[in-house]
Amino acid sequence: MSAGASDFRCPHCLTAKMLEQTWGGVAVRICMRCGSNFFAAGSLAAFEGWGDDLPPEAERVAAHHEASVHCPACGHALERLAFPMEPTLELERCPSCRGIVLDFEEIRRVPAVGRWVAERAKARAGQ
Repeated sequence: MSAGASDFRCPHCLTAKMLEQTWGGVAVRICMRCGSNFFAAGSLAAFEGWGDDLPPEAERVAAHHEASVHCPACGHALERLAFPMEPTLELERCPSCRGIVLDFEEIRRVPAVGRWVAERAKARAGQ
């Protein structure tokens, strides 16, 4: 079940619509009630200037758990990814359409994932 432009609902507020906005040339859907943001597959990568929405190394070490909310784009249950950074960063991603839901704090911390992966690679290379 795919959400149409007018019925894109926030997975956290449930009834609040997520409105489309453009940030740095990237389309993002934002809940005007709670501030949750939905990035369609590939959009977070475009926003951050990465090759993938999540660096493969970060995804490999993240803990994956089913979330209690559903994807606003396709309706599948989201998964919660917890990155073992300090402090831990958690976000929700759809295993079906690969969309990512972030709140304001998570968006602010996403660039740190790239730095964290680079630091891990550098530490491994120095061993």
